[in-house]
Amino acid sequence: MSQTLNRVQSFRLEADSGTLTAAKGGLRMTRTGKWARRAVWGTLVAIFAVGCNPLNTIAFIFHRDAKIPAAYPMTPKEDETTGKKKEEAKVAIFCVFGQVPPHEFLTADRDLPGIMIKKCPEVLKEADGKDKLTFVTAAEVDNFKRANPNWKTMHPTAWGKKLEADYVMEITLSGLQIHQPRSNNQIYEGRAEVTVDVYDVAEAGAAPIHNYVYPYTYPKGMFRSVDSIPGGPNRFKQLYLENLAVEILLMHVEHKPSEGIASDR
Repeated sequence: MSQTLNRVQSFRLEADSGTLTAAKGGLRMTRTGKWARRAVWGTLVAIFAVGCNPLNTIAFIFHRDAKIPAAYPMTPKEDETTGKKKEEAKVAIFCVFGQVPPHEFLTADRDLPGIMIKKCPEVLKEADGKDKLTFVTAAEVDNFKRANPNWKTMHPTAWGKKLEADYVMEITLSGLQIHQPRSNNQIYEGRAEVTVDVYDVAEAGAAPIHNYVYPYTYPKGMFRSVDSIPGGPNRFKQLYLENLAVEILLMHVEHKPSEGIASDR
């Protein structure tokens, strides 16, 4: 916040310098300084008028190209054959339910990983950061599960070893809902408690290198009438899962402060 205020003060001083210079250069420079100051204060008034936090908006103007580091990075590993660092980290996603899901989400444990894999190239393009991810396909994970009926008793790093992944991301979904409770299914208010554990496959049998609980809401900070979204509950569920997929991905890659792909919530 102090850096932002310093920038605003610096901006004002630059405008005011027109008046100081005018003492030597005459009336023309005085008028230039006056209009510069008016432009500065006009911008600040406009910011207040639209109801935005002015400090945040000014920070965005000055730092729009700054990137937010990945909260939970998954850095590429060295290639065992060449000894060179890989360009991408390969990740296997496993999704499970923490409790019995409502009927709308009976297939969410399979749907979410598929959406994450599909959305990842778009997210990486928007993020334009240094982190690069690739994923084991959903079909490969399904084949692994069928070939290993006892897979749930295995350690997650063993899953990744068999799938030749660098990392395993285990996602646990709890508290899934799309309707506001006691609204007679007339109001959409999507929620979930999402637990994510990330395992480094090279550390066999070890605890996760990253663990976090993500309280998810969609739409963010609001609710909507069921009539406001064409397509019914199935369409809302699709939007809910797509947004959740993007938000999880952004936790693991460097990205801009406001990603176009996730900002329209």
